[in-house]
Amino acid sequence: MGLMRYLLTGLLLAVILSGCGMEPLPHRITELSATDFPSTSPASDELDVVFLGTGGVYLRSADNAILGDPFFSNPPISDWVLLRPLQVREDIIDRYLPPLEQLQGILVAHVHHDHAMDVPYIASKAPPHVGVYGSNTLRNSLFSQIAPQRLIALNEMAAGQPDDGREQSGQWVYLNQQLRLLPVFSGHAPHLMGKVFNSDQITQPLAQVPQTVLDWQSGQALSFVIDFMEDDTPIFRVFYQSSAAEAPHGVPPAWLLQDGKAVDLALLGIANHGRLQNFPLGVLEALQPKHVMILHWDRFWDEYTQSETLPAPGLKLAALADKLNSALPADVPVYLPGRGAHLRLKESP
Repeated sequence: MGLMRYLLTGLLLAVILSGCGMEPLPHRITELSATDFPSTSPASDELDVVFLGTGGVYLRSADNAILGDPFFSNPPISDWVLLRPLQVREDIIDRYLPPLEQLQGILVAHVHHDHAMDVPYIASKAPPHVGVYGSNTLRNSLFSQIAPQRLIALNEMAAGQPDDGREQSGQWVYLNQQLRLLPVFSGHAPHLMGKVFNSDQITQPLAQVPQTVLDWQSGQALSFVIDFMEDDTPIFRVFYQSSAAEAPHGVPPAWLLQDGKAVDLALLGIANHGRLQNFPLGVLEALQPKHVMILHWDRFWDEYTQSETLPAPGLKLAALADKLNSALPADVPVYLPGRGAHLRLKESP
């Protein structure tokens, strides 16, 4: 506990010393500003993407929507360091949460507080058929707050190598006939001094949800391939990796990359990407997506608002742009969205 508090204090000092000014935006990256929520529903050949902040996204095509890592509460860093119980900001969630009528699932990539702490409250507002998909640690961490039948652990269905080194081919998980996902074992960039904070796995159901920042253990990190389908054919394929990881961690298996369906959109969290050698080169070279959206770039410890999105310190956007240029053709758009920014994609050949 003492070591972790020391590391958290070091992180706080690093944030303060780094400042919070926005780096110049490289020409390779296009900024997207917040907009009003779409007034019209997307057709089956359209995909709506809304950036919610941190790793959070809302995806919808036709009558099917999915939430990934929805997080609005943004506890201040002082709560992290002093190990205060983290407060779910129901008022902020109620103000900014997208419509849930078409929601089919909530995805959680790992179980740090900035990915998972708001999920129980959001799940309580969603239709009762909506499952919460993630790792065994997610299921065990939220067991006291969400009905067990709604907590779907994906470790046995994920592709790649989990922490124990076994190789798994992976399998599709169908949310309904129009929406499926493939979980992929992924990783997490180091926070400080080469260490990932709170990286344990929770192997038994907890009597209450985690309270302090140190209680939220990441468990096995996952990335996801999400297919929006029509007549058993994927119309849109989205790759979702909300935390940066070193390839091959998080990269989909060869059988999927070779199935003839291109990745229409790659959603990539970039927090601490500078502490990795091969991110995002490895994943982008494998995927060759048609569009890229950058996630987890904002300050997730300030009061949540969509009127202004401040950058986290040390983004190193110029270095990121160099890697993007190396991995992608020049005509592939790369977006840096503000909270509440909306993108509507059309089906393309």
